[in-house]
Amino acid sequence: MKKIFLLSTLIILSLTSEAQANDTEAALYNVGFGAVFGTVGAIINKSPDESLGKVIKKSLWQGALGGYITFESKRLLREARRQEQWEYFWAAKLVNAAGTSIKENAALNRDFYDKWHLNIGFSRIEFNTKNKFSVKYKLMPVAFAYNVDALFRYKFEFKNSLRVGEYIYSTRNELRNSGHVDFAANASAGYIVFNQSLNDFGLNVHEVIHLYQSNDFSIFNSYLNKPLTKWSAKNKTVKWLNEHLYTEYHYLILRPLYIFEANKAETHYDNIFEHEAQYYGRGF
Repeated sequence: MKKIFLLSTLIILSLTSEAQANDTEAALYNVGFGAVFGTVGAIINKSPDESLGKVIKKSLWQGALGGYITFESKRLLREARRQEQWEYFWAAKLVNAAGTSIKENAALNRDFYDKWHLNIGFSRIEFNTKNKFSVKYKLMPVAFAYNVDALFRYKFEFKNSLRVGEYIYSTRNELRNSGHVDFAANASAGYIVFNQSLNDFGLNVHEVIHLYQSNDFSIFNSYLNKPLTKWSAKNKTVKWLNEHLYTEYHYLILRPLYIFEANKAETHYDNIFEHEAQYYGRGF
């Protein structure tokens, strides 16, 4: 597992070495990300009696499909900014959920239509469409903890949350006037907080893209499916936790990579994550 983690990190660094300068490069990045990491996950999760070639072939195209759909969800957000229409945010969210679900299914070595999910704040709603249709709720503990903290520090914006499809907060007047806030807006695990106008389309798109980047990296949670399943079979507590929680292990990869990018970047937008968010949110 350690070797796979190191290999995945090297692949990510190679994929992010070139900034997304146009839609062709942006599409290739998203398609490549889904194809490569969907295939790695499928190899990890394949049964011993399955053909490696068939698993690779299946997961490669499924991951690529999920990556392309993810790319289109980001373009929908850009269209929201261009048209200044909030309705695009929910359309983009549903498309992004579909793309993320397909990539996850690829990494779990499933058919692309077996299971779908939608993330809202700290809630993950799963739709099982294999055999008998069912709906299941899971809590995402990292996002939940961050939102509890946000409730004490910021003001929850119900109207803005509804129109964007994400949990939205704003800084309180006393904090805003203190001069201790050095951001216009900031995306964190499961929410966005604004220190400036809540109605700035470009700023909203920029921060939602950061949440979509977290969705992109959630594919790595699938790599732990086998050990967690084995552990659940031996321990009732672990089994209950896995049935009711979706733990965001991918932040252990995403956060260090963001810091690495920030440290080596000459300017703020040389950071690949900030560059992508700005590419759709403001354009270059």
